[in-house]
Order: sequence, then C-alpha cells, then structure tokens
Amino acid sequence: MARVHVETVDLSSRGVSFPADRVGMVIAQPYVPDESLTPTEPYQCTEQAKAQRLTVLSKTLEAARQARHGEDKTHFTIFPEYSIPGLDGIAFVEQLLNATEWPVGTVVIGGIDALNHTQYSELLRSEMTHVSAWNGADQVTADQWVNCAITWIKGDDGKLERWIQPKVHPAWEEMNISHQQMFQGRSIYLFKGLLNNRVPYRFGTVICFDWIATVGAKKTYQWLLAEVDREAGQYQLPLSWLFIIQRNPQPSHRTFLSQVDSFFNQTEYSNALRSGTSLVFCNTAGKATPGHAANFGGSSLVSSHQSGFIKPNCAPTFSGGGPRFRDGSDLLANYKDTFFRERGACIHSFAQINPSSLIAGPAGRSFAIENAHVFPLTDTPEPRAPRAAVPASVKWLHDELDELPSLSKQHPTAQLNQQADESHTRSVDALRTLPSQTVTRAVELATEESKKQNPDEWNRTQADALKHVVHTLDIVGIGFTLATGGANTAHAAVSINNTTIDLLAIRGNSHESCIKHSKQFLPHPRRQMLLVSRDSENMHWRRRFGSFLETESRVLDREHKITEPEGGFLHLGYRNLLDVFLQSTSPSGIGEAINTELVAKSL
Repeated sequence: MARVHVETVDLSSRGVSFPADRVGMVIAQPYVPDESLTPTEPYQCTEQAKAQRLTVLSKTLEAARQARHGEDKTHFTIFPEYSIPGLDGIAFVEQLLNATEWPVGTVVIGGIDALNHTQYSELLRSEMTHVSAWNGADQVTADQWVNCAITWIKGDDGKLERWIQPKVHPAWEEMNISHQQMFQGRSIYLFKGLLNNRVPYRFGTVICFDWIATVGAKKTYQWLLAEVDREAGQYQLPLSWLFIIQRNPQPSHRTFLSQVDSFFNQTEYSNALRSGTSLVFCNTAGKATPGHAANFGGSSLVSSHQSGFIKPNCAPTFSGGGPRFRDGSDLLANYKDTFFRERGACIHSFAQINPSSLIAGPAGRSFAIENAHVFPLTDTPEPRAPRAAVPASVKWLHDELDELPSLSKQHPTAQLNQQADESHTRSVDALRTLPSQTVTRAVELATEESKKQNPDEWNRTQADALKHVVHTLDIVGIGFTLATGGANTAHAAVSINNTTIDLLAIRGNSHESCIKHSKQFLPHPRRQMLLVSRDSENMHWRRRFGSFLETESRVLDREHKITEPEGGFLHLGYRNLLDVFLQSTSPSGIGEAINTELVAKSL
C-alpha cells in the first residue's frame, strides 16, 4: 500500500536549541512568474531570471542576519517553492551560510526549482547531504525530474548540513506534462530537539500540493502527525512548526484552507499535540513590486483556537485574516490567522511567539507575532517595504494610488490633459509621503459615509472618496500652488488671491450631507476653507442647496472671524470644478474660472 515514510532527525546532538518563548523568523516572498521558468519540464529558472533570483537569496539572508525582529538571531529563514535556482542557487546560499557571520543553531528551508536526474544525483553526492533511501538518486529514472525542498541546519559546532526532501505529489501543472514526469517522493523529514527550557520541539516541511494531497488514505501531514503520535507512546509530544512552502496562485482556496480544520482535530493522533503548533504558509508573490495582487502572496501563520493569541484590530504589517483577506472565505474563523497584507515581492521579518509561553489572563495577551517588518527586494525606496513596520492605512493608500488614473484617461479630449497628468503626478507623490495618522484622517474626512472604520475595513466607499480627493487636487493644482499634507485639518492648502485657504474634498450621498460632515469633522476651522463636494450622482452644486453660507463671507481676502464659524467656508461642487477643467484652455484659465465660480456662488 502507498504510504509516506517519516524519518526523524534528532538535532540535540548538533546543539540546535530554540528559545522557549519566541523565535526570530524571516520569510522571502519573491515574484516567480511563469515566464521566469522554462516552458517545458523540468521547470527550471531561465538564465535571464537567475540573477534576479540570486538577488532575492542575498537580500533575504541579509535581512535574516540583521535580525530586525529583535531576537538574538533569525532561527528560521524560509524560501517558497521554486525560489532557489538549482545547483547555482544552492551553492550561493551555502557560501553565505558557511561564513562565520552566519549564526549557528539556525535553520534555512527553501524550495528548489526542478532538477533533472543528473543534477539531482550531483546534489546528493555532495558532502554533508542527507536523503532518505526512499528518495535516493537510484529511485529516480532518467526521464524524471525532481521538485524538492532543502533544509539547511548549521549546528552549534559551525558545521552546515542539508536534508533533501522531494515533493510527494505533483500539482496539476506538474502532472499535466508532455515530456517528463515529476518524481514523487516517498519520505519526509521530522526534526526534533529541545527548547532552552528542556521542552521538546518538532518541525517539518511540506511542499504546496503536499498539504492537500492524499497518499494511502492519509494527507501528507497526517503521516507526519501519525509518526509524532507513535513516538509519543503513552505520553504526548508537540509539533511546534509545520512549514508549507508554496507557489500557489490561490492560497486561500477552499480546498487549501479546509485542511486547517482537519490538521487541528486533536481527536485524531491525540498524542501529537497541536495546541501550540504554528502552521507557517510561505508563498511566492503576486507581482514584482509591493502592491495589490489578486493572486499568490497570502503568506501567513495559523494557530489553534486554543493557542491563546488575540486577534489584531488593525496592527501594522499584518491583519487578523477573515473573508476580506481570504478571498471571501470564513473557514479560518475559529482559528488565529495572522495574514501578511503585502502580497507583492518583499521579505517578511518577525518574532513568532510560542503560545505555550503565554501567561493566562489579561497580562498574557499577545498577538501571534511581534516586530513584523517588511523588507524590499530591490533598491528602490518603497513605503510598503521600508525595513520597518507598515501601518494598514499606508499599505491601503499606496495600493489605491497605484491604480488611480489621471483625468486624462477618463477625458481624453480635454485640452489640459498634459497639465492634468503633471498635476496628478504631483498630487500622488505628495500623498505618498503622508504618515499613517494623516492618511487615516484624510480618508475619514473625505468619506461622508465613514463610520470610523479601521483601514482593514475600508472598501469601495473609501476608495471612491480617495479618487475624489486626488482628482480635486489635480484640477486645483493646475491653476494654483498646492501644499499637500502640511495642514492637520485639510487635504491641502491652496493660495488664492494671496490668501491661504484649506482645501477639503468630500464625497457623500448629497452635497448637503458633505457640508454637514465637514462641519462635524472640523467644527472650528482655523482659516478659510474651500469645500469641494461630490454627491452620489455627481450633480452640480448651486447656492440654494447650501443656504448656511453667508454672502459676505465669500470675499476671499476677508479676515476669518472666530465668532463666525461659518464665515470662513467656500464651496464648489465637483461637477462644477470638472466643468472648469473640461472648458479651460490654459492653466491660468483654470484659476480664473475657479474664481469666477466662487464669485458666482456668492451672488
């Protein structure tokens, strides 16, 4: 009968121990598109993509060595499936791991791109290499290739060893082949040792489809749990970490997430304790740079509902998962899901907390991870990968700005489209510099329907409000000088007729509701304010809709009086402002037309 053999490796003799309370962890999330791999089997990194893949290895290992997560070293460094380019990539990693700067007592796990029979045989002949007899080179035929994981462990004596584990079951793309078949591994490794408090630990790795594959009536991870259960005998032994390395376009697919419930079912293999297990899902990126991605990404940690961790409200860098991040799925509602928001290419660095170390009660409240930082994989400055934590509002803002078009895309016949594009670039660049608190306030101010939601709850309503802000800034910025982000209370400051005016852009159900929102949000303005409102139908605003505005208060150079809180307000409808843009033929004409609109509304 088909089965998966589990071979246990005792790391105690190698002096590999981990802290009992937390470990430092770094996960690479590289972009591995189809075009970076050869089009036919074996699927290997192309020569054109190899330099970029080696850069990923270098930058990830450097981030791991820096240990910005706050622990004394990075205990686990993880590379997803297909991210290490063959024998050249392996040699590159080992050169860095063998250096004296790389700390002892550490583990590096990575997915190698496909190796042909000759390459696999060469890999296994190298010194300090371990492979199960079930997965030996003699088990692989000449027309087969191997997708495998490699686990490097640097012992306390400084010696570097490696364990090779071929993938057990091919994914559909690896099964639907034309030339060569993927070798199906028959054995996986289980590593064990003692934490620094003498409590046992165990960890293992499965490769993508192996997480859901059935071999001999058991899932691959169930063979692992069965071995832990067998070793425990009449006692109990914990499985501390299970790493799932992937190149998975749908990491939140129902089939994939449904296995979490089965894994944590303690009634099966009851002596293999999972209340303290961290499932570490490591996936490749959905795009080459940080930003929004519909597929791939989704690197995460999932813990048992018994783990004692609390769900974050809106923590920097990571969320508490849920349908918004899990493609509408609530299959992990009963578990503690730590989901990294960044799905583009990056490196995740964090301290992973051992749930067994938590103190019962309020004093022991903790997230599953701490000091979660995002590192870049390029040298280009990127606020979503600043080598530090990334607030949710900053991540959301930059993702939205990436996809927000200039007015020239919507109105290609407008005569000032070149100026609109230039102004749009200035507006977007200025908004990208805003700190997280200012971003949150700016979005709440722009959204009349806002209910003080945290950025992880923002949706199309907030996105449309941001679009309104940007396009308002774009048009006003053609005719006047703007200072974005300098004012605490407004979206920008604009100089009109030598008077500095705070500019607000609010989108809501009606112009009246936008006016009301502005007064509630900013009840005591410090200086004159120009409100540009947009209702749900993008209708013009006329003065009769807003009779609270006093006629005499519309003189732009009139000193604002604190005793007249409404005396500093000016108002334009966005449709009125858009008409100004569409009908103007010069930047100066924009300014003159806005002045004319403001004067007309005061008559």
